[in-house]
Amino acid sequence: MTPLVVQDLTVTYPNGHRALTDVALTVRGGERCALVGRSGSGKTTLVRAILGLLPAGTRTTGSIRVDGREVLGAPEHTLRRLRGLLVGYVPQDPFAACDPLRTVGHHVAEAWTAHGRTPPTGAIGAALGAVGIADAARRARHHPHQWSGGMLQRATLVAGTAHTPVLTLADEPTSALDTELADEALDLLRRCCGALLLISHDLALVARHAESVLVLAEGRVVERGPAATVLHTPTAAETRRLVAAATPPPRRVIPSDRSGPVVAQVRGVSRRYGRGPGAVTALDDVSLTLTAGEVVGVVGRSGSGKSTLARIVGGMERPDTGTVHLDGRDAWSGRRTLRAGFVMPIFQDPVASLDRRWALWRTLTEPLLARGERHPRARRRELARQALDRVGLTEIDVDRLPASLSVGQAQRVAIARAIVARPALLIADEPTASLDVAAAAEITTLLRAVADDGAALLVVSHDQQRLAGYADRIATMTTGRLTPGGQPRYAAAG
Repeated sequence: MTPLVVQDLTVTYPNGHRALTDVALTVRGGERCALVGRSGSGKTTLVRAILGLLPAGTRTTGSIRVDGREVLGAPEHTLRRLRGLLVGYVPQDPFAACDPLRTVGHHVAEAWTAHGRTPPTGAIGAALGAVGIADAARRARHHPHQWSGGMLQRATLVAGTAHTPVLTLADEPTSALDTELADEALDLLRRCCGALLLISHDLALVARHAESVLVLAEGRVVERGPAATVLHTPTAAETRRLVAAATPPPRRVIPSDRSGPVVAQVRGVSRRYGRGPGAVTALDDVSLTLTAGEVVGVVGRSGSGKSTLARIVGGMERPDTGTVHLDGRDAWSGRRTLRAGFVMPIFQDPVASLDRRWALWRTLTEPLLARGERHPRARRRELARQALDRVGLTEIDVDRLPASLSVGQAQRVAIARAIVARPALLIADEPTASLDVAAAAEITTLLRAVADDGAALLVVSHDQQRLAGYADRIATMTTGRLTPGGQPRYAAAG
């Protein structure tokens, strides 16, 4: 049987938005097919349609056959038997995929228990260890918030492929992983499933691991073919734009006379989680200074301590030892008098960082209220539209709720909200991880402009090539330690 055959699929959401129009796709046994396109192009909608997870009231026409079985319109009990056993799924948002009240091990075990089975003895620890989780059996007893985004993404990969399904749907499975781990994860997927439909914004990764590519734009297929052909000699205008945007930017030329006032400084900070022999050292005697007008990038493997450093620099988490100064004041002295919006975060999990009950106009203008600004609703809505325009979301209605957005769109909303506050210090944890290459290029240009306007930026990212195009300094985290002083790496190379 052919693992996946999609014919003339059209999907219209209850609000009238047509997300897919006449989409056709075939993934043969053993094939690695990649689905690419901008955020909001319909990629995740296609995955949800295959899994039977579209919202109630969604209208669908066409056909979706998985291993010869029609799933479009199939009853829920039939779909439940398919999910996990015949169709594996690696979600785009690993935090949302996990129950925050249960352990990571419980999340992985559900691959068996959801079907009335018991995980083989030692299977969970062995599988987590195989994807690079150190001390996996003990770490599996931790809760999701105790894992980095990259580690949690690997755990969802293990859960999604536990039964070696005939077809695995992987929705941005490597967005929180460094290049080495991303390749390892894709190699694991190749071994653990019969066929793979990979949704990814990383065209270099697609070129290395996919045999065929299908390009979506505004819910329609605009190009398809062998990966080598589509990515090297694209014919559709949309594909050409994506390929052009994926070209690594030139290394930033750092002005020799750049020297602004110190905005944030940490000295000798350390942070440990847990107690006793099972404690994890996230930061070990780290020092870093950020000045106005500069972008400092931090790179390193998943779980190396990057996100912990970002939270501590921004005063969002207290270190066990060392000092944190923001605007020349001790952040933990009890006498902090920073203005509202002095520090603004862009979190690694954009969906969870937006209040799902609030319309976008309210989310985007909330920082202004915190600053003491009072505007009538009409003005707040206009300011929200301007903020969305700035991050390339002109077409998004300010009355929409976060749940109606793709993860990439939610990420851009989170960035817009942070910039609205006009912060002196912007802390961005993987700000481009969920974005397509075109949107990522636009956002990095915007982040550079924010720094040039006088803000200090600390950017945690796995995309070292893109980071080199707009950062003034790049530091490397390795098991809780930072390269001495976060010295310029690319400036020295030039």
